[in-house]
Amino acid sequence: MITPAFEGFGFTGGLGYTKTSIKPGPNAQSMDLPDYSRWVGSGTLFFEKGGFNARASARYRSSFQGIFVGFGGERELRRALKETIVDAQIGYDFQASSPLNGLSLFLQGQNLTDEPFVSVDNGAPLQIRNYQTYGRRFMAGFNYKF
Repeated sequence: MITPAFEGFGFTGGLGYTKTSIKPGPNAQSMDLPDYSRWVGSGTLFFEKGGFNARASARYRSSFQGIFVGFGGERELRRALKETIVDAQIGYDFQASSPLNGLSLFLQGQNLTDEPFVSVDNGAPLQIRNYQTYGRRFMAGFNYKF
């Protein structure tokens, strides 16, 4: 503990860096290995105390060369743009002194920033080839342990 004021707070996360290079043919130029981002990272800040819990998470993935299925089913190399996904959850676990002991309630929000997945043409980076939005998702639920 750094200070008692931080009691119940925590953080977990990770960061990865991957540099790849392949030559797809004998006289071909080197390129990044498809579907690998150079940088990926995630972090979760959380609070748990007295049955109350809250957490916010973010996941980042840098731009990468991806393999996509094109028109007619052929495979195409395209650049997928970077993305950051943010999720959050709040909940309450009823304590042993409560008649509802064992019951937990929660509310979750996923993709809160409504981050799209976007790919662009390698030869023309301003030409968007694929733009998918999944929207925000909200869920509520409960668990009961007996």
